[in-house]
Amino acid sequence: MTHPRLAFLYLALALSAAAADAPVPAKTTPKLEILNKQIAENAENAQAYSNRGYVLTLLGRKEEARADLKKALSLSDKPNMHNRAGWAYFNLGDYADAVREFELAAKLSDHQAHYDYYSLVLGYWGTGDMQKALENYQLAVEKDPRLGSYKTLLERTLEWTPLEQRAIHEIYVVWSKAWKP
Repeated sequence: MTHPRLAFLYLALALSAAAADAPVPAKTTPKLEILNKQIAENAENAQAYSNRGYVLTLLGRKEEARADLKKALSLSDKPNMHNRAGWAYFNLGDYADAVREFELAAKLSDHQAHYDYYSLVLGYWGTGDMQKALENYQLAVEKDPRLGSYKTLLERTLEWTPLEQRAIHEIYVVWSKAWKP
């Protein structure tokens, strides 16, 4: 029979071994190296700055990500740049900044880009504005009926980050039960 003190020692050793095996967050990726090279070759490449800002966001390198997003927007005032910045700010937890960028992107595209409404859903979810999130979800479904079915929503969002998926799925559930016509 194992002595109680030894049981605690075994537990502590197991926990420390598990912690030692825990994955360390990545600091770089091959994609980041490619983007660094693109920027080195052309310091005016807004798309490369935008993409690198998003990658840095996913790597948790927040200040670097924000700097790249600002640089991208200073180089290009196109709707897709503002939308991409919105997604990065959303994943940084900067929901007010995400809404600002999503709203500007939608305004600049005259709400014609396929992503305008569902991007706004994410931003409004982040700021807690459920009414606007639901209104924009309805508009997103009208633009892309696949978003009106949970099965196709799952397929459509398969490569989204967990936070992005959580937001859109939570809004879908409320929309499907209380909003869907």
